[in-house]
Amino acid sequence: MELFRNEADKIRRDHDKRGIPHDRINKVIELDEQWRGALKEMEEGRRERNQAARGIAEAKKSGNKEEADKIMAQVKHLGERIAALDDKANSLLEERDQIRMRIPNLLHPAVPVGEDESGNTQHSLHGDKPKFEFEPRTHNDLIEMNKWVDLERAAKIAGSRFFFLKGDLARLEMALQTYAVDFLVDRGFTFVQPPVMMNRQAYEGVTDLSDFETVMYGITPDPLYMIATSEHPLTSMYMDEVIEPSLLPIKIVGVSACFRR
Repeated sequence: MELFRNEADKIRRDHDKRGIPHDRINKVIELDEQWRGALKEMEEGRRERNQAARGIAEAKKSGNKEEADKIMAQVKHLGERIAALDDKANSLLEERDQIRMRIPNLLHPAVPVGEDESGNTQHSLHGDKPKFEFEPRTHNDLIEMNKWVDLERAAKIAGSRFFFLKGDLARLEMALQTYAVDFLVDRGFTFVQPPVMMNRQAYEGVTDLSDFETVMYGITPDPLYMIATSEHPLTSMYMDEVIEPSLLPIKIVGVSACFRR
């Protein structure tokens, strides 16, 4: 929120690079100002109520019932107004943060500006492009020839886009996962197998759920979602915690099943 309050133009320039209008930025700033205004008004109401309580106590102590009744009449509806302001502030805060969560992170300055993929720039090449003495086959041809994937039987029990991965290809996938984990563990990462379900609060902390929800699987009647990538539970792993700087950096690598429509 400090960026929105003090450096909103930095976010606007980032949106300009992406070709995104500023509507959401302006709405977040507007709601934030309204929220802070409601908080201020609520604090003033509480201060007024506290002063009235002291005035009533002093009037009663001195036996001035008329003055006590007068003050009580003046603050009769103050409690209701404070409660209404509290509800208003909470509503404004919720709306502000829902919109704020839909605003993308700032691009790194080195990211090129372009209309589409044609604006991408090449930074480096690694290795040599292989040359084959035979005509390479597509992955579809290879899995059918070697019976490495069974799509028809998977569709029978789970629907289209699911598969049974079999034989050497299943072993290759496991080997690649192990290789990747070993590669990172050797560089100080901790291997984590995360839960494959997350609640809404955790999910809203790591991604724009309103956009992502269409490609995710919800669990009914439980308020849970199947994870779309292990990155999501790993990112929310330390939610609501204050991390001591001495523990940083936290380097974790996750392997999980991932579920997307």
